[in-house]
Formats: sequence, C-alpha cells, structure tokens
Amino acid sequence: MGDLVLVPRNERFPGDWRTLLGLTQPQLGSLVAISTSMIARIERGEVKLTDENARRLAQALDIEIDELVRSYERARNRPAGMQA
Repeated sequence: MGDLVLVPRNERFPGDWRTLLGLTQPQLGSLVAISTSMIARIERGEVKLTDENARRLAQALDIEIDELVRSYERARNRPAGMQA
C-alpha cells in the first residue's frame, strides 16, 4: 500500500495510516471497538481524540501515540475544504 499512498509521514492524517494497512473504517472500528461513525469523525478531526481512543488506534495502526495525535491535529487544523 505504501507504493499507492504517497503521503509523506509528516503530512499524514489518521485515515492515511489506516489506508496504508489496507483497512476500511468499519474494519478498524471492529479491531478497536469504536463505531465506524466515530472512526470517521476522528479521522476528520471533528471530535475530541480521547487518550483511550488514541491508545487503541495507535496500537492497531502500529504507530506511536504521539504520531497519531500529530496526524489528528493536522486533520483538525487543516484548511477549510481540504479533505482529511
């Protein structure tokens, strides 16, 4: 998937990490016991990323929690109209 998802590590949003693993939102949600709609809202930076959700997601995505939080903050602070 890394050959198809050409987003530099320091520019990735949470959905990019999921895509790199070949997971859909429902699949990731099932792995971490978070609803698909909540996964979508987290990926878009529309809801608060709790410590527990960050821990679960980072573990499932095989990245450090800090890296997940940085990608979440990028999604949350992206310019209006830019997709996450």
